[in-house]
Parts: sequence; structure tokens; C-alpha cells
Amino acid sequence: MKEPDIPILIERDSNRPVETIVFNRPEKRNALSYRALLLLIAELERLEKDESVRILALRGVNHTFCSGLDLREATFGEPISGAELRSIPVGAIRQTPDDETIPRGKIMPRLVQEVLLRIKRIPQLTIGAAEGAACGGGAGILAASDYVLASEDFRAAFTEVKRGLCPALLFPFLTKKFPIAALQEAVFTARPFDAQRAKTTGLVQQIAPVDKFEKALEETIELFLTNSQVAQQEAKSLFATLTTPTLEEVDRAWEKHWRSWNSPAGKEGVLTFLEKRG
Repeated sequence: MKEPDIPILIERDSNRPVETIVFNRPEKRNALSYRALLLLIAELERLEKDESVRILALRGVNHTFCSGLDLREATFGEPISGAELRSIPVGAIRQTPDDETIPRGKIMPRLVQEVLLRIKRIPQLTIGAAEGAACGGGAGILAASDYVLASEDFRAAFTEVKRGLCPALLFPFLTKKFPIAALQEAVFTARPFDAQRAKTTGLVQQIAPVDKFEKALEETIELFLTNSQVAQQEAKSLFATLTTPTLEEVDRAWEKHWRSWNSPAGKEGVLTFLEKRG
């Protein structure tokens, strides 16, 4: 099915210093495509310098947060030229020679990591509005957010081991958020866990009934807007120093992910998953 014209929607509140980024690929459960990742990185880069926005909410359409990386595109999408990659604001990618092409499966995970780092860096307080479900990179975005409000029917999962993949890509971010024992349970069982369990692990701070979710989100935004903007940004900076992985950690995680993705088990597992999805 053709991707929507705008896989990432940007909604700016005309009355408040609030912006919402909406994942808009309902037919793919809001999975992150290459184009969606580029748009997301560009907007996060812009927000770094935008002092008129204090709160950034992240959410998905159709009562689903984000199902992570678009594995079909990462597996079968056309390679990307070095010339195109050099325009992307990621240091390691900009070093690619113009005459080379890189598989999407190698670049898209790197862009997911870049998104998480930028969510950590921007001065705006970020709220993950987690409705429905979040898997893989989608749950990683929640882990990178400053505050997560989940609907009562929310579910999250890290299913990489079911697909023959090592869950290395998000590991530097998840270990800053989850207690190790809880993360081991989520990774080794690959079972979905509900909103209450997500709150116990620290992925989620607040749970709201489905029919009261919008009200709870508005109340949370209004609560944060009553705080001092300067003090709030300074507090975010303090937390960022504790919870942002080093670039060396991120690089090692990406390299381990790429080896896993190219392994026989990884290739077979991803293809089997995609065949089941149709």
C-alpha cells in the first residue's frame, strides 16, 4: 500500500507553546519508514533552536503509538546513494562517499538512534502519548521521552529474539530507563506487557482510562506549562546527563545490530515475520 503523502504530521497549538508530532502510517501501525525518519529528524533539529515551543507531544494516529522500524522497507527497499546520505544530519552517515550506496536496512536503524538522541537533546519537555501499542523503536521513543502517559489498554513489546535478532539497537537507551531484571524479562520472553507493567518498569509514569485519555493529556500539558520554562529546561538537562548514552555506546549497539541483521538467523527470522504479515 502506498505510504501517506505525509507520514509525519506536525501540529502546532495556536494558543499555547505546544507542538505535537503525529506518526501517520495507519496501514503500517505507524511503523517508521525512511521518509518518516528523515522528516522526524528534520523537525527535531528545528525544535532545538525554537524557543517558542515548550512542550512536545509524540503520538500516533488510530489509537496506536508506533510499531517501530518498517522491517519490510528496511529489507526490500532500494539502497540509498552516498550523495543523498550526506545531506542527512548524522555525522557517521555524512562520511559516506558519494559513489557508494548503502542498504536501507543499514541506514534506517541508525536514523532511529538519531531520533532518540535528538529527543534527549531538545530543550522542550517531551511527552510520549502512548495509546494502543508500541514495539521496538516505538517503545524506544517512549524510553527517550521525558514523560509518558499511557492508555489503560496500552501494550509494549521487544520481540527481536523471536525474529533471530539481537535487541542491541535500543539497548543503550533502554538500560538507562528499565531496571535490568525487568528488561531481561521483556527481552528474553519477548512477551507483550501491559500498561501497569510498563509503569512498574519505569517506561510509563501515568496511566489514563481510554475514554479519558485526551483529558489526561491536556491536564498533563497544562500542569507542565505552569512550571518555570528555564527551570524546567535546566532540570531536563540534568536528567539528560544521567540518561543519554555516549556516542561510543550508540555506535557499538548499531554495529552489533547490523551483524545480527545480516546473520542467517536474523535474515530468516525477519523474512518469516514478513511472510506471516503478508
